[in-house]
Amino acid sequence: MNKFMILVLIVLSLITFQKKHTDWKALVPLVTTRTQLEAQFGTPTSVNGNIFVYETPDEKLHVWYGGGKFLGANVCCWKVSNEILFKFELVPKRVLPLAEMNIDLTAFQKQKAPEMVNDYYYYNDNEGITITTRIVERAEVLFSVERGPTSAQREKSCSKKNC
Repeated sequence: MNKFMILVLIVLSLITFQKKHTDWKALVPLVTTRTQLEAQFGTPTSVNGNIFVYETPDEKLHVWYGGGKFLGANVCCWKVSNEILFKFELVPKRVLPLAEMNIDLTAFQKQKAPEMVNDYYYYNDNEGITITTRIVERAEVLFSVERGPTSAQREKSCSKKNC
């Protein structure tokens, strides 16, 4: 396992303060099934199409099952079963200063969020991870962690044909 994935697992474990142990490394886009995820998290608190929401006292987990179309210039159709995790987004319910998270962001590209005044994105396309932060009272805090298909998976699995 490379250092970056270990870092991601540490970050995710630091923002998980549930009574029940959560094994975030088990959430693998294009691999994890809904049955596997629900064995760990139980039933979702809400469902809207292929988007399922799982809530704990400390976080909200949004899970997209199956492949969909990405909008924009690079329209992409995925051939993914509706029973397979496509991507997820973890949103903590409490303020977590980024400086206290001990995240090595050297593998990420930082970009100011054009649509928000105080938000930043840290991208790592090779790992399919985006960390979103927000400036709150002069401190950068974790807003969300998103994981989807890696750049290699997108290259291999994304087909623009038959959309």
